[in-house]
Amino acid sequence: MPQTNQQDPVEYLRGLLRENPRLFRDHPELLEELDLGPDAEATVVALEHARGRRLQRKAADLEGELERLVGMARDNDRLAAHLHRLTVDLLACADRDELVHTLLEGVRDNFRVDAVGLRVEREGFAGRLDARFLASRDWIRERFVTEDRITLGEPGDGTAVGALYGDETAPQSHALVPLRDGSRLFGLLGLASRDPQRFVPGMGTTYLERLGELAGVLLAGPGWRAE
Repeated sequence: MPQTNQQDPVEYLRGLLRENPRLFRDHPELLEELDLGPDAEATVVALEHARGRRLQRKAADLEGELERLVGMARDNDRLAAHLHRLTVDLLACADRDELVHTLLEGVRDNFRVDAVGLRVEREGFAGRLDARFLASRDWIRERFVTEDRITLGEPGDGTAVGALYGDETAPQSHALVPLRDGSRLFGLLGLASRDPQRFVPGMGTTYLERLGELAGVLLAGPGWRAE
C-alpha cells in the first residue's frame, strides 16, 4: 500500500488506484461520495464516459504529433532531393563562372529563399572570381565572430546585409553558412528571406551544413585559389 503523502493527495490517490484498479467496481458505494461537478452522476458509466473522452483527446494529440512527424519527413525528403539535384548541376559545370552562377541560382530555387549572397576572401581568390564576390579575410571572419558555424536569425548590420544580398532584398531572417577549405574558413554563403520565421535560432541545419561542405569543396578545388 502506498504511503500517504499529505503534500500531494492526488499522487497518493493515483498510486492507490494503480494498486487497486478494481476499487470502484468492488466498492461501488464509494461512487456516491464523489463530486463530479454540476449535473454529473457518480456512476461507473459516468466515470467510464469521462475516461473515454480523455482517451479520445490523447488519441487526437497523438494523431496530431504523427501528422507533424510525417510532414517533417516529407520536408526532409524534399530538401534531400533538391540538394541532390543541385549537387549534380554543380558537378556538371564547365568553369568557375558557371559554377558560381549555378550555385547562387540553385540555392535560391531549391531552398526557396529570396536572395543568396556569396563572399570569399580576396587574399586567396583575387583574379579567379568576379570582384563582387570578394571580401577581406577580416570582413568574412567578423560574420562568425562568436562561433565558426552556421548563424541563424535576424540580420544585424544593415550595411553588411546590403552588401551581401543587395539593397532591394530587405531580409527579415537569414542563414550564414561558413565555407571552409579543410578546417580553414575562407568564405560564407548567405541565404536570406523576407519571412522572419524562415531562419530562426534552434532550427535544424543538417542540409545547410551539407550545402556548405559541398560549396566549400568545389570553390576551394584545384585552380580556384591563388597559391
